[in-house]
Amino acid sequence: MSAAGKPGGQSGQAIVLIAIMLTVLIGMTAIAIDGARAYALRRDLQAAVDSAALAAADKLQQTGNYATAEQAAADVFASNVRLYTGPSCSPGFGAPGATPWTVTCTYSDGTAITEVVRAAGPQGSQFTISATRSLQLEFARILSNGTSPVLGSSAMGNVNNLVYTPAVAALGPGGCGGAGGTAITLSGSGTLNVNGDVVANGSITVATGALRVAGDVYSRCQSSVAGATTACYPSGASSPCAYPDIVGATRSGFRLADPNYPAPTVVGSSESRPGRDVNLSAGTYAVNPNLTTNVCYFLGGGVYAWQAGYANSAALVSNELKPPDEPSSSNNQNAAPRQFWNGDGVNCAGSFMLAAQGVGGGLAIQRGTWAIEITSVRTDSHNGLTYTRESAPSMCRTVSVSTGQAIQVQLSNVPGATSFNVYASLPPNGCAGPFGLAGSIAVAVPVRNNDTSGCPFGSAQGNGHGNGNGNNGDNCSLGGEDAVFNAIQLGPLFVPNLLAQAGVSGAYPPDSETAPLGAGLPNQNPPRRAGSAGDRANENNCESTAGVYITCSGPITPGAVEFFVPSGGCLSTSNSADTYIFTGYQYNWVAVFEPPANACANTLGATSNSAYIGLVYMPSATATVSSPYTFESTGVGGLIASRVTFTGTMPSITYNASYAPVPPASRLTS
Repeated sequence: MSAAGKPGGQSGQAIVLIAIMLTVLIGMTAIAIDGARAYALRRDLQAAVDSAALAAADKLQQTGNYATAEQAAADVFASNVRLYTGPSCSPGFGAPGATPWTVTCTYSDGTAITEVVRAAGPQGSQFTISATRSLQLEFARILSNGTSPVLGSSAMGNVNNLVYTPAVAALGPGGCGGAGGTAITLSGSGTLNVNGDVVANGSITVATGALRVAGDVYSRCQSSVAGATTACYPSGASSPCAYPDIVGATRSGFRLADPNYPAPTVVGSSESRPGRDVNLSAGTYAVNPNLTTNVCYFLGGGVYAWQAGYANSAALVSNELKPPDEPSSSNNQNAAPRQFWNGDGVNCAGSFMLAAQGVGGGLAIQRGTWAIEITSVRTDSHNGLTYTRESAPSMCRTVSVSTGQAIQVQLSNVPGATSFNVYASLPPNGCAGPFGLAGSIAVAVPVRNNDTSGCPFGSAQGNGHGNGNGNNGDNCSLGGEDAVFNAIQLGPLFVPNLLAQAGVSGAYPPDSETAPLGAGLPNQNPPRRAGSAGDRANENNCESTAGVYITCSGPITPGAVEFFVPSGGCLSTSNSADTYIFTGYQYNWVAVFEPPANACANTLGATSNSAYIGLVYMPSATATVSSPYTFESTGVGGLIASRVTFTGTMPSITYNASYAPVPPASRLTS
């Protein structure tokens, strides 16, 4: 080879090397730039679907509407990936049924989000969100066939899983991991029926009786629980389940963390042991009340700090505001066979009667048959503001009025009432109504147990008009009131007015009570309704911080109470007494609070009609439920203790989110 030929051969080799190096350089640049862009896009997609899954679950929790929740997921996703045009969604937003609901939304640049929505019964609702988006290559384009890779991400959000808000829960480890005892024990007769989840951080033992759960059973170290069966949720029917019911299951391995609810703030003065006064006030009770006599006590709204514990072995104690002569739920002209404030040897339910009375001076009212209903009224305070409470109306009574006459109303007092509203129906409508507010009657003197003074019927031996409410023999034990309604209240300008605000002349009364839960039980409260309709007195009533009736949920449940039992005291209610209380939104629906330092042994008994409408929270203490009548209400917020034991005849317990602490927010599960 000549010297002249050497440079040419070396030059050709260099070109090949340079081409190879350029290819490697471009590939490395493509990896560096387009790879980084792909990583960033994948990260953004994942963040967007995570946010979408959480947004959908949160919106469902807020509104209860699946379509709204799915729309929220699409909106949040688009915002996070900076898409500003509306998508095309097929088949549209909707609700899941027996099978999941799937909707895919596609945007103008080809980005797509798919939502698969499942209603999982006691395990809540699940939103599986997946998304795809194309990456427009830059340097890597020259190394490919020109197509753009598609990146994808997915996430699953869950909300309203009852495992985090159980109907019955034991936080102690008894029976698991070498710990002695059991967390939940059944040693009574009959079947403990629970609608909601039962959760034990230890084991569950059904020694006698049976456990039937419309929901899931979580026993940390048991894959099955002898004596326990699961039913359909939410109906409680036996399986097989038909949609929307879903059968529960027994699941192991889960540990429920203590929710660590904060202790309530006690507002009010130091109070002495209850005496003859029927109406009690919130505050600090240094001495255990030890209620051992058959009397009634009404609890005004607020926190009751029972520093030495709360023991009730004979009395009827409640913050429920009820009218005199509660009506039959099927006929407002008959009294209900069971009046709330009667029973347990207590006769505190009021009654009323009407009479035509001659008046002069132009005060006579229209002739004919008038109909009258009565409601109980009081105010309760919270944070220095007062809130009006008004019970459902009484049964209807009629009176025939002749020329020159007006209507005399005589009534015996009801626990808690500080006045009574009188509603009238003009002739000839009678008890068919409509009724309009005619005026009020104030309670003149403090109401006391066994107080026969002021009995409007002349003696404490009954009113003599056969009201059938079981009061005969002690009808006027709380005293009574007397008033005349003449042309000042019922003159030519009086007319029932549907549009009048509550408390204004002519305004309609609250909604009526509803049928009792079971035979022999008192009526239930009116349901939650918009504005000033529905309940205006008890657990179904909501008011704004300005004291205006509003639709639940709301900031204030007027009249709500919370029992606070610090270390050194216990809650002990026997099977010869009843404690029927409701709490409310301002107390996060915690009805009974015992701090972690309190490890006492509590007993929740009842004689015929008790309830804790809210959560019973005693995380370090034990709770023994000894009566089938302990939870006689449409729903509770749950029972959480370190160890729970059921004895005697088993009760029924129904969890209701409306009467429970704010549930946990949505969470990502994958």
